[in-house]
Amino acid sequence: MDAVVINVPRHPDLNRRSLIVWRGYRSGLTVPSMDRRVVGTIAMPLAHATLDSGVVTAALEAGMGVVLPGQAWRNQLPRDHPKRSGAFATLALHRPQIVLRPDDAMFGATFAERYAADHLDAELNGRASIATTPGHVLDHEGGAGRSNELLLARLTAEEFLARRAWAPAPGQPASARRALYATIVLQGQHAKVPAIIDRLVLDYAALEGISGYWIIAANCTQSGVQLAGYASLALRLQVATGRSAVCSGVGDTHLALLASGVAATCAGLHGMSFTFPPAPLPERDEEDDDESGLGVHVYHRAILGNVGQLGEKGEAARRAIFRNRPCGCGHHPANEPPEGKRATVRHNAWAVSADAGDVVELAVPAAERLLGARAQGASRLRAFLKLSNLKRGFVAVAPAAAAVRAADIASANEQS
Repeated sequence: MDAVVINVPRHPDLNRRSLIVWRGYRSGLTVPSMDRRVVGTIAMPLAHATLDSGVVTAALEAGMGVVLPGQAWRNQLPRDHPKRSGAFATLALHRPQIVLRPDDAMFGATFAERYAADHLDAELNGRASIATTPGHVLDHEGGAGRSNELLLARLTAEEFLARRAWAPAPGQPASARRALYATIVLQGQHAKVPAIIDRLVLDYAALEGISGYWIIAANCTQSGVQLAGYASLALRLQVATGRSAVCSGVGDTHLALLASGVAATCAGLHGMSFTFPPAPLPERDEEDDDESGLGVHVYHRAILGNVGQLGEKGEAARRAIFRNRPCGCGHHPANEPPEGKRATVRHNAWAVSADAGDVVELAVPAAERLLGARAQGASRLRAFLKLSNLKRGFVAVAPAAAAVRAADIASANEQS
């Protein structure tokens, strides 16, 4: 008798952790190739979705969720920055005449209301099933910048409710309700400050009219103290509100967050980390679908990370690890590294999904033990191959998650 395959929900769910695939622009990854036991949602920048709308159609027809972040932070870049050109310049949320500086002062009421409405318009018109609130990168926490972010979140939530935007989009089944997630862009240097995490939990837990949180790590080093901060933020929001949290931009250490109970993490091609300000590369480099454009590192499950440097400098390391630990993805010879962008993208997508599948199918304590054992093995293999040390974030998340669980139990005991 064949085993019954149970797909994860189309949107993040506290009762069934999942991976959100950051697909990349024209990466060659198809919706049917995604493992629905692990992946329920796809994500891509709204600017890319306007140029690659067929992927959105395919995902919706397959019953998957779609997140299309507007990336309002692009309005903070110089007006001639490539990230403010191309498809982004055509979006309603673009503010071509200004360079937005949210830290400087509170936004005017009229500007904020229009900005929030335009951002929501753009994402819903792109056919997102999960809309997000505008998010910007802040130099400081606890000032005008965070107050502006919270204001935009409240205004977007009010607009979402007034439009009854939670109702399914035209042509979608009655069960395909839409949701709104509050965006929290948090720099790595701020994530390691407990007082900042405490304040964010209080402020964002108090928001009304949202269904979850879209947490974006900016300039994250994957250090232990930073990852512990992101874990605490996500897990405490989940405990306080019963809403799902999604973490993105934390690199390969997203797996530790997933193992420790964060409802979903977002990972994939050119979506593992977020550096701000981004390099002024021509937008077409990120969107190139041939063998040129931005390079793609080769990921290997045995070391929980990328193998060596790009190009010839990393070739010896790549060949050594695939000889030592053959790969079962089927997109290249098992004992050789993938060659070329397309094979590498397919291999990486399989590996990231397989890693996520190992932990989401287990209860949190078992998932943490499994990842802890894998981290030890990865550290030994890295030392043997003379690769860089494993990121500390892999071992720092579980203790942070345990602290959140202990605090929750203590609070429940006090109330009983």
